[in-house]
Amino acid sequence: MDRRGRPPWLSHATAADLAVAASAAVVDVFLFSAVSSRKPEGAGMWLFVALAVIGFAALLVRRRHPVLVFCVVWVWAVLVTPTSELEFQPTAIPCVALFTVALRAQARVSAGALLACAVLAVLAGLREAASRPPEARLVATYATLVFYLLVHGCVWAGGRWARLSRQHADDLEFRRRVEAHEAVVAERTRIARELHDIVAHSVTVMVLQAAGARRVLDTDPVRVGHALGHIEEAGEQAMGELRRMLTALRLSDEDESGDGVTGRPQPGLADVEHLVGTVVAAGVRVHTRVEGEPRRLAASVDLAAYRVVQEALTNVTKHVGPGACVEVRLRWEPDELTVEVIDDGRGRRPELALSTNHGLAGLRERLAIVGGRLAAEEVSSGGFRVTAVLPVAGPVASDPVREHR
Repeated sequence: MDRRGRPPWLSHATAADLAVAASAAVVDVFLFSAVSSRKPEGAGMWLFVALAVIGFAALLVRRRHPVLVFCVVWVWAVLVTPTSELEFQPTAIPCVALFTVALRAQARVSAGALLACAVLAVLAGLREAASRPPEARLVATYATLVFYLLVHGCVWAGGRWARLSRQHADDLEFRRRVEAHEAVVAERTRIARELHDIVAHSVTVMVLQAAGARRVLDTDPVRVGHALGHIEEAGEQAMGELRRMLTALRLSDEDESGDGVTGRPQPGLADVEHLVGTVVAAGVRVHTRVEGEPRRLAASVDLAAYRVVQEALTNVTKHVGPGACVEVRLRWEPDELTVEVIDDGRGRRPELALSTNHGLAGLRERLAIVGGRLAAEEVSSGGFRVTAVLPVAGPVASDPVREHR
């Protein structure tokens, strides 16, 4: 008994297996035998019941042992067909076994099963000829043979088609996972390079402040104190960014080939207005709204917030097209910044949208590294909403983006 108290032979049979086996047995009993018209009695009836139960029971384990079940069913059908008392010609049960072999076995094995079914077709033709008058035997033999060959061929082809469809679906799923993983790895490398620029800038500021403090060490102690304060602040920021950079590289030991450090300043929320302008020029209406008091963001978080807006607006231009209306909301709270981009989905959709559909996967990885989170979902109006929540570093106010209409 298994954990549910069922016998072992039934523990592997699902409700679908039971339904298929029972349906096949009923079809064979009432359509491919004379039991409904002759109603045998005594030993003949018990023999017929035993034959039907054997075919039914064999199909219950067809998923686990498809080839073995087909062999058992084939031998069973070969032995049953010559019996003339009940005129029992098993058809549905062998077809179910053949379909399972075509679905689960290799091509050579399934082709052998199809050829074996030709024997059943020949036996059925010979049996049909024996029951007809001499002048009609030839026609009855060929008609019966063609019927069973067509039935077995269609069943086998359906099983092979289902197998190829499953393999294709599995290949697509595997390819999707590989592409998503590659997108995440590429995003990690890109983030590491950007954080390298940020850390390098902080270290440069520290060096310059230290050099200036050393020159006025004896003449201007107040200025030296200010310089040391700037050095401390820049050092804390550099250490935080360095930790994020190491996190970004924790799963990537090999750096991908590229241009390396570009030396260009990294964009942030202060550049959102310029980004919105380029999208508006493409025919998309964009409204920006700022709620709350802007606060300080670490450089990597500022860059991540910009990337959220950039990716969301890029997706709108790619998939919705000109004429769409987008709202960009920045909601500042004491400890968090919420970036929300919502479109109405009512643009002139482009005929061909060139996209790998993995931008959000890389963006989600970027936000996780800086301590944020990302959510993307469809809205009732038919558009799309992208929401990102990012940590706020400190209380210093800034004005990174103005409301834009």
